Amino acid sequence: MTPTQAWSAIVAGEDAAIYAYSVAGARVSGADRRTALAGLEAHRRRRSRAAAIVTAAGGTPPAGSPAYELPDNVAKAGVARRLMADVDLALVAPYAEAAATSTAEDRRWAARCAADCATSAVGWGSDPQAFPVAPS
Repeated sequence: MTPTQAWSAIVAGEDAAIYAYSVAGARVSGADRRTALAGLEAHRRRRSRAAAIVTAAGGTPPAGSPAYELPDNVAKAGVARRLMADVDLALVAPYAEAAATSTAEDRRWAARCAADCATSAVGWGSDPQAFPVAPS
């Protein structure tokens, strides 16, 4: 996989995370709502930076999908929390791949993002994993 392909996969994953956080974040309250809003903003910042990396490499960032599959009962807070955990967990491997194919500051940033996504997934209720993998 080329660095441009790896970063393009991150743009696509961050688009899905932004959508999921937008929907699921509205279904939680209190501290969870504040955490979801902070997570949404983090995903937006990461998506922007990943898109800039793709563009700087001469590529075109992928457009967001016209639709994303969500659980049927996302209106329940527990399902909303699980959705946010799943999208965070799904980003760990693409960020690790980007770290493996990148150099210097992009590599360090990708590794930090992988760790941040894994930590966030655990915060939403995912089981800790030595090497997180996307939910199947």
